[in-house]
Amino acid sequence: MSWPTSGTATLVLLACILQVVQPVDVDGGWSPWATLHTPCSRTCGGGEQLRFRSCSMPTPRENGQKCLMSDLINYGDEETSKAPCNTQDCEKKFAAWSNCSAICDKGTQTRVQVCGDSLDICNPHYEEEMECNTWNKSTCISPCDDEDNPVTCPEFAVCRDTSTEKERKWKCECTMGFKMNAAGLACIRPPPELPTPRPIPTLPPEQKVVATVISKTASTVIIIFVSITLCLFLFLRIFTPDRVIQMNMEIALLMAHIFLVFPVETVEYPTLCRIVSICVHLCFTACFFFIFLEALHMYSFVAYIIKKDGMLTRMQYVLVGWGCSCIIILFCMCFEYENYGGEYHCWLQMDKPLFYGQMIPVITLVILTFTLIEAAGAAEYKPLKGMDQKQLTSARISQRTNLIILPFVFSHWLVGMFSEYEQNMALYGTFSILNGITGGVVFFFHCSNNQQVRAKLVGLYKKMCKGSSAS
Repeated sequence: MSWPTSGTATLVLLACILQVVQPVDVDGGWSPWATLHTPCSRTCGGGEQLRFRSCSMPTPRENGQKCLMSDLINYGDEETSKAPCNTQDCEKKFAAWSNCSAICDKGTQTRVQVCGDSLDICNPHYEEEMECNTWNKSTCISPCDDEDNPVTCPEFAVCRDTSTEKERKWKCECTMGFKMNAAGLACIRPPPELPTPRPIPTLPPEQKVVATVISKTASTVIIIFVSITLCLFLFLRIFTPDRVIQMNMEIALLMAHIFLVFPVETVEYPTLCRIVSICVHLCFTACFFFIFLEALHMYSFVAYIIKKDGMLTRMQYVLVGWGCSCIIILFCMCFEYENYGGEYHCWLQMDKPLFYGQMIPVITLVILTFTLIEAAGAAEYKPLKGMDQKQLTSARISQRTNLIILPFVFSHWLVGMFSEYEQNMALYGTFSILNGITGGVVFFFHCSNNQQVRAKLVGLYKKMCKGSSAS
């Protein structure tokens, strides 16, 4: 065997080195699926977990082929695959209930579902909740005394324990006359309580017809009596100061009852009903005012303050009587205009503050009138020289007749108001009787206590007597 020469050996060595250094193409290959994988997405009922493998056995080199992807998920040189897991059915088993969320009160407690015999909480999470009550009235602190959880009440309110055996309860109660507002957040001073609205009294249709006929007839009777009285004095042309006072009283009474005979349907027209109510108020007030002026006129004679004709002129008496009455009505209208008129009648209202504006002036005038009549007859006065004896006699007669006229006028006015207000048949009957008596009393006494009428009656009586004796 012969050895190569040195030149040949060198060439052979270089060829071996070049053969080693020259790159070689290697195709990639997949590694086995990894045994470590992600946790299962569900603990029961069928979940999924991921597993991985890499293109590393061998790793592709040079121009070698990469691993072919066999799944949808591609991470470059890695591949992920989904695998089913925990396919067993879920059993509804629950852990123990938690403690109640409240101490000495109502609260809630929960429990979670566990899987199998383990205490692992199932996924998906399932939880149950129920109410609980740890309140015990005998052992728990009263809510009003609980310093750890104090009850806060608004100003002017105190806490009152209203707990039962089964429930922790309390209530904030206002004191010193305050009341809780609607929101229950503050104690407020309550507004004055309004009276309960009075139900509208009604009569059966047939009784209503009878009541209307009675009241209208009663007013007609007094209208007839007063009209005869006025016509008689107009015919005789008697206009003495005392007669002027009586005439205005009769006119006021006549006008009041004329307004009272307005049809019942007037209430259907609020404006007209209000006007009628105002006029009735004015006329009755003027009627009592002129009775008072007559008593004052009578007192000036009986007490020997004047000699004849009264303290005022005829026109002054008229202006004072109607003027003062108008002032009273205007004052009432300023504050109670909307309360004039009514839902079922147009007489003076008795269930509104306007009632006081009607009653107080009239009662005051009645008291003053009776006071003057009493003062005129209770004391002895020194007579004046030159007194008109006929006027003095009329004044003394007026002193007595007013004691009869005034009660009838006042009572028929008062009963009339109550009869309309109460819609009461008995009161309507009484009103009718009083109207007839009042009209007759006014006619009789106003004629009898006037000196000129008395003189004409005496002359007529004498003529009749002479005629009977001559025959």
